[in-house]
Amino acid sequence: MMAISHSESLELVSKMLGVSDWNTLSAVLQAERRETAPRSNGVAGETAHCPALPIRDFVPFPTTNFPLFVGREKTKRALDDAFARHREIILVVQRDPAVQGPAFADVYEVGVLARLLEIERLPEGTTFENHELPSGTMKILVQAQRRVVVRRFIGDGGAFQADFADISEGPIPEAPQLIRRAVEQFQRYAAAQEISMPQTWPTLDQIHDPGRLADVIAQHMSLPISIKQSLLATIDSIARLERVVSLMDKVV
Repeated sequence: MMAISHSESLELVSKMLGVSDWNTLSAVLQAERRETAPRSNGVAGETAHCPALPIRDFVPFPTTNFPLFVGREKTKRALDDAFARHREIILVVQRDPAVQGPAFADVYEVGVLARLLEIERLPEGTTFENHELPSGTMKILVQAQRRVVVRRFIGDGGAFQADFADISEGPIPEAPQLIRRAVEQFQRYAAAQEISMPQTWPTLDQIHDPGRLADVIAQHMSLPISIKQSLLATIDSIARLERVVSLMDKVV
């Protein structure tokens, strides 16, 4: 008889249910519980519909602003739809960046609801990181707001769209020692990786939400897309920050 650990059994259950990992399955289950739980109104937790933007090489975390370059026609039409509504759009990460027309199976289930802040149509010949961008590329500034579970992703119409449900991360737990350790470790990590702190960053030692601190730090860590996506799908804020600290421990 082969013994398996508790964490290995959770990953095995996830695979049996067709979900990539336990973190993602946990997020899906939390959204399900929120949708079926009694509510004070008829909106929170219900499945909603929104234009969507599949991302190839970047994992967005809540409470951060960042630029994105958009070239696919379906994405451009999704942006037009978003600006015509409430500037809201669902950001999801592609499992394989080479896929040109992603379907539901090609994107991760946990994404973020974001707000479009600015849009700029770039002139011909614009370059980014020494590469000329394709004709018609647009640059958008986005503010990621909160985690969501994507229930359906539609890529076969005129524009990318998604059905989604909110994820409840619960009350903010107290974790002063963990937060202090994470801040101190990130200061060492940033120095070792030569990361310059943007002036728009919050003062890290004034963040009292371990989940938010984990998101802020993870956004600027040099990690594979799959690991960052796993952090995005980790709903438990303490567990998320502990894993961020563990990942930094391996570098500094």
